Amino acid sequence: MAKGRATPAKTRPKGSSASKGSSGSKGSPKGSKAAPPPPAGPDLARLLPLVGLGVALWASLPQYSGPKLSVDASKEVADHIIPAILVLLASVVGILAGRRPQGPGALRLIAGMAVLLAGLWMMATHIPLVAQTLRGGPDAASWAATIYHFSSALAVFGLGLLWSTVTWSEAEDSSQPAAKAKK
Repeated sequence: MAKGRATPAKTRPKGSSASKGSSGSKGSPKGSKAAPPPPAGPDLARLLPLVGLGVALWASLPQYSGPKLSVDASKEVADHIIPAILVLLASVVGILAGRRPQGPGALRLIAGMAVLLAGLWMMATHIPLVAQTLRGGPDAASWAATIYHFSSALAVFGLGLLWSTVTWSEAEDSSQPAAKAKK
């Protein structure tokens, strides 16, 4: 060899830990696979029912606070209180479904669909209010009252849409018992 060149690196014996692979664990068999790491970020499927509790409260607020509309109290109950109760019940079902030992299955998806249905109802009853305010006239509501009432409808609809989308993949638990039965 010429002077100034590096000598070849010494080879390690076969029993050293560097030749076993890059797994880093000494006791694991070569063919076993570790469990995949949990996904990064929050678990939205578990958080959305908790958010639903706050949205249920928000949906009921226009009945009792904020700028008032000149509508019957029965319409306010049908447009705000009943959907708020539905969102509250769906949130409780979603929370309890996440605590089941066998997993949430389709219950969280069904609860999300119930919230989406409540949001659709609220949107359908509040879009005419926005149109009436846009047209103006003597019977039109103020923009403050319109925005206050419509924002809760938008929140319930948005929560239901997000909840249903996030929990869609959880609903397929029907194939799991069949797979266990084949073994």
